[in-house]
Amino acid sequence: MKSTMWSIVIAAALGMGTGGGSVALAGEAAQTQAQTVSATGVVQQVNTANGKVKIAHDPIQALGWPKMMMFFRVKDAAVLEGVAQGDAVRFELEKGPTGMVITRIEKAAK
Repeated sequence: MKSTMWSIVIAAALGMGTGGGSVALAGEAAQTQAQTVSATGVVQQVNTANGKVKIAHDPIQALGWPKMMMFFRVKDAAVLEGVAQGDAVRFELEKGPTGMVITRIEKAAK
């Protein structure tokens, strides 16, 4: 009886047989999605070699940031292809090891 009880306790703690593992993974996925933030702005400078772009962005409510101009790192320099100074853009940010990084950027419709 005691060994059965311990088996149940251990299985529950490990998330085995109860679907607990899938619940944990779903929570991680939701947390990852919650960390992506959308924003808009105008490109001021593109530095593809260093994987950076300077954007005068509109307020970003989700981060509590006012309208300002700042440099952003990009997760992959390929997202900067076709983006030039003066372009109105929509972009997505996520938290990286050194701060917020752009994961996606596209020209905004005129």
